Amino acid sequence: MVNTPRIHFESAKARWWGKPLVRAGDRALPAELAVLALQLAPGERGTWLNSRGTSSGVVDIVPDTASASGFRTRRVPLPPFVTATLRLLYRHSRLAKGCPDLVIWSANAMRLVEVKCPHWDAPSIEQERFMRTATRQGVATTVVEWEFANGGKGVS
Repeated sequence: MVNTPRIHFESAKARWWGKPLVRAGDRALPAELAVLALQLAPGERGTWLNSRGTSSGVVDIVPDTASASGFRTRRVPLPPFVTATLRLLYRHSRLAKGCPDLVIWSANAMRLVEVKCPHWDAPSIEQERFMRTATRQGVATTVVEWEFANGGKGVS
């Protein structure tokens, strides 16, 4: 597991399901989606798993006034080899949860990225175990830390 330098975001001064949103260009996004955009290399695709299993992930949130949260998610299916690898990692780690936030893949390789704000969040025991298992199985894992540029929590 590799740690990268901390990323600084401006607050979007908004929340989505209690999660503070960051400013990504002219958009308000969860930090996970903003980090995903920064992490993608040419030829890669990726999603935020957002605790929804191993078959699809979130690639965007879009404003939706009909939704209680003010946004709706746009999800995409994961490629079969990514789904199979995630299931294998769950089986080998003997866990039901713990996969990092982001799964990023190219034609036949994948990597995992956990996104944390160290002011209020740290990897869980399950996440650490899952990432150790992934590393042993040849899947690169990284923890990316982020914080608001002013050091605050983003929204009063």
